[in-house]
Amino acid sequence: MAPSSTLALPATHHKLAVAPLTYQQLDILHCLRGFCALYVVIFHAKFILWAGGRQYLEAHPRATWGVTDYLAFALDLLSGAGYEMVIFFFVLSGFFIRYAQHKKHRKAADFYQNRLVRIYPPFLVSLVLAGLALTVVATQAPQALDAGVGRELNATLAVAWAELCSLNVVGALRAITFLHLDQHYLGDNVVYWSLLPEALFYLLVPLALWRVRWYYLASALLFGLGIYFDWRGIPMSSITRYLLSYNAYFAAGIGLYDAVVCTNWLGQVRRLPKWMVLGALLVLLLLLIEVSLLKVKILPTLLAGVLAVMAVSVLLAGYISPRNWLVRLLHKIGEFSFSLYLYHYPLLLLLYAGLVSYTGKLFIYQRMYWLAIPVVTIACYGLYMITERRSVQYFRK
Repeated sequence: MAPSSTLALPATHHKLAVAPLTYQQLDILHCLRGFCALYVVIFHAKFILWAGGRQYLEAHPRATWGVTDYLAFALDLLSGAGYEMVIFFFVLSGFFIRYAQHKKHRKAADFYQNRLVRIYPPFLVSLVLAGLALTVVATQAPQALDAGVGRELNATLAVAWAELCSLNVVGALRAITFLHLDQHYLGDNVVYWSLLPEALFYLLVPLALWRVRWYYLASALLFGLGIYFDWRGIPMSSITRYLLSYNAYFAAGIGLYDAVVCTNWLGQVRRLPKWMVLGALLVLLLLLIEVSLLKVKILPTLLAGVLAVMAVSVLLAGYISPRNWLVRLLHKIGEFSFSLYLYHYPLLLLLYAGLVSYTGKLFIYQRMYWLAIPVVTIACYGLYMITERRSVQYFRK
């Protein structure tokens, strides 16, 4: 049950004056990790293995479509908010970090060590995998690097391969600090873009939770400035983008945790009818996908943050049973979501190389990406078992 609303608001120090949520209460939220990671896998599988959009319409004009074609294309569009699902995950990350520090406070040095041990072993393995995957693509299916075919993926792979071939010490240092080699990430593993905001957030956590109210105020003011920058089209560096945009979503996760444990937030949520709450979640998700496809400025990420706050609140309020089959499936995926996130892109490139080599075609119009999703997910679980899980177990000894 949520604490009474008469409890004090979050203290300015890192320790809250209330009991933390239990692991059993939070356990269901791992299904949201699984949802975000799986959604990103589908998003990238579609991009790599299916020539949709303009190429698809040229090969299959809408005049030839039947009802099933429209339904299939609508289903394709549902996975169009991959970037926004990472924003969703930023909110989750802030929520879980606040919980972890509330349950067992770690000093700055211990916190940083914990994060390094948690992140770097699987990340370094993913760098090797990404480099090997791009090497296989370039050597076994070199036509996939043809930049003149009019497909963004092939042009990107060509540049990424050239950068990999000229890798030097500086490039290696950039790679292990979550930066581009030049134009692209090592092995073209595009998921690395989100690791820098995560790392910057972790660096800030001890200070932010030490004076959390000041952190909330600073985050809100900086976010407002970031909206102005985006509206005016003012370019931002990676660090500036974190401070003026991404940081606010981590802060929203921290603030949500404080609201859950220090106020009657969940009690207020429980007052709403179940049909209204679940219906609002569905409508918000569909709206998020629509504005993402339309590439509306700022609004998609804002909706992703709101959706994350709503989804966490709905699950903690008990509107969905943890025994629900979909929740259980996504929960299982959530257990290895970090490995799934890190490894899926190079594995998808390997599948693309195999298809190009076997068929001799650079444009694949059949929706084979749906078949690739379970294959890649299972492969990532195997990699999780021999990399991330083993490293965590080793350092816990």
